[in-house]
Amino acid sequence: MKKTKDLDELTFEAGSLVTSIGALDDFVYEYFVNNDIDYSEKLSGLITVIKQYAENHYTDIDELNTFGGVEK
Repeated sequence: MKKTKDLDELTFEAGSLVTSIGALDDFVYEYFVNNDIDYSEKLSGLITVIKQYAENHYTDIDELNTFGGVEK
């Protein structure tokens, strides 16, 4: 049976995902974009979009309180 995760676990996982995607974004920029490798800007743009979605979800989860609403 699948384990249900609490908000602290989801927040931690979302934060880890944001950090990992950020590191990947930095690597792609340093290696591919700076070396002018074909399609590097498209790859960097894709990673940037994914990173932004991850950051938005992390913020949404982190601001959610235990009563099911958004903290003020």
